[in-house]
Amino acid sequence: MTPLTWLLIPLATAFMASVWSLCTGRQRRTDVQAEVERYDRLRAALERAAS
Repeated sequence: MTPLTWLLIPLATAFMASVWSLCTGRQRRTDVQAEVERYDRLRAALERAAS
């Protein structure tokens, strides 16, 4: 039984790290499509300027 209790330490650490990341993580952005379109326009303008 004692070797199994040593397995609880890494499992508890992994669980707490998961909970920590969920609580402190950044919110997902919903306006990603607008940013991608802006980047595409900028890339197209730079390609036109380079040629």
